[in-house]
Formats: sequence, C-alpha cells, structure tokens
Amino acid sequence: MINIHRPIKDIMLHYAAELKNESVLSILKKESVDNETEARDVLTFLDSMCAKIATDAKENVIVLHQPIHTTDAEKICDVIEDYLEELGYEDLIE
Repeated sequence: MINIHRPIKDIMLHYAAELKNESVLSILKKESVDNETEARDVLTFLDSMCAKIATDAKENVIVLHQPIHTTDAEKICDVIEDYLEELGYEDLIE
C-alpha cells in the first residue's frame, strides 16, 4: 500500500475511523495486507465504505476539505482491488 496515492489512503482512513473498523485502521497504519484474512477485511470494508460514501455524497458531506462523490469510492475500489490482485488475492474479488 506504500505506493498507493496519499488521498486514497486518507479517505480510507477517514471512513475506517468513522465506521470504527479497527482491522482496516491497523492495515492502513502498517501500509500492507499480509494475509488472506486482511485481504477479506479490506474487501468487506470497501463495501461498507462505498455505501457510506453514497449516503454522504447525497448529503453533500465534506471529507478532507472537499465534497465526497461516488466516483471517489469507485476509484478507491479499483485501486485497492488492483493492489490485492497483485498480491495474489484475485480469487477473493467478486
């Protein structure tokens, strides 16, 4: 995750904290997914994050000094899913 752009990680950190997802907060802090359980945790989190972003976008919520949009969620999912595929977890991605 070290090579993932900072804004993507910052948005993920924001929503992991808001959704109180300690597993993803830990993964983001160490900047790596080290096993299948962590990969599953990240993928489950992405679903929750996307749902929350969809709600926040409708309500014009500001995240990190900018309005959040569903396209932000789509980009994050694409980047993180690509990252997980590179690690060999493509079979977990639906």
